[in-house]
Amino acid sequence: MSFRIFMTQGVNEIGCNDWDLTIQLIFQLYKQGNEFISFKNVDGNTVITDGDDNHLVTVDNKQLFSEKVWAIYGDDGKTNYFTIMLPSEY
Repeated sequence: MSFRIFMTQGVNEIGCNDWDLTIQLIFQLYKQGNEFISFKNVDGNTVITDGDDNHLVTVDNKQLFSEKVWAIYGDDGKTNYFTIMLPSEY
């Protein structure tokens, strides 16, 4: 099984301030059982929650995205993947 990351047009347009850290966080949180990950800015920090809005981790003094972004896990039988999207693109 391979693992891939996809991003929507909206995320491509807003970009990310640290893709390496973002991808690392997604994989770490997935290994802990999280298949829905939300990134949002709060007071200059990035707060990361699960699909039920439970706090997972905070990245202090860094805004990874300029607006709220979701990373959602998928599996098509051949590939495991995360799609990174804006909530409006769901």
